Amino acid sequence: MIRKCYTINPNRTKEEIKNYQFLLEKGIYQGVEIFYPYRKTLEEIETYKNAILEYNKINNVEFVCHLPYGNDSNLATLKDIDEIMDRFRRAIDFANVFGVKKLTLHPGFHDFSVDRTKAIKLAAEHIKQLCQYASQYNMYIMLENLISDNELMRTTDEYFELKDLISEKNLKFIFDVAHFHCSKFCSNTNDIITFLHAVKDDLMHLHISDNDGTKDMHARIGVGIIDFNTYFNELERIGYKGLYSSEVLFNSADDLLQTAIDMDNAKK
Repeated sequence: MIRKCYTINPNRTKEEIKNYQFLLEKGIYQGVEIFYPYRKTLEEIETYKNAILEYNKINNVEFVCHLPYGNDSNLATLKDIDEIMDRFRRAIDFANVFGVKKLTLHPGFHDFSVDRTKAIKLAAEHIKQLCQYASQYNMYIMLENLISDNELMRTTDEYFELKDLISEKNLKFIFDVAHFHCSKFCSNTNDIITFLHAVKDDLMHLHISDNDGTKDMHARIGVGIIDFNTYFNELERIGYKGLYSSEVLFNSADDLLQTAIDMDNAKK
């Protein structure tokens, strides 16, 4: 059986978070991926944190934390970098409250304030500092593959370039198959398998959702055209033991239950 995980967006209410709890208690899911809710008020942050801390009462639940991302959290620039780095350090401290050992990180994007080569070097410099900061908590930082032309790390070559520049033992990789599938670098399932084998020694986490190859849809398995049966079986062949974290959009616990069924059926 694959080890499944669902995300808890900071926009979820305390009641919603509680309603999802039975999925962990019954062993339908084995992990949750949380976020640092820095765009929320102090009261909202506290409510989100306390609601998730209730999950600590459940045995064998693994917590993963997605670090800040987006236009206000670009690590490949010098613009507002002191504020951005402080935000990331606070996010890492927040993750430690839940005993998180795996941190998801978007490596940044080329904002044209510098050339792309310089942007990569700046991202590496800042990620290296975050790896060193996270090491005090024995955490790993996992770089996630991205999509668009101005984003960094769309290919395995770009990952290994960053890895060599960063050169920290707690740097790992998270593969978002949906991101790669709708990038210009993927034309078929063989490209997905080739990517998977290139990063398999560093692979620590997965993001799972489907799409039609044109955009990141966060759709249920079967709505798009990704060959999850081949992908999941290849993950088993390479010995992957981590979480399969669903990024399928959902409205209710019933939606999450169906997503778990979809993932299990795709593995058959």
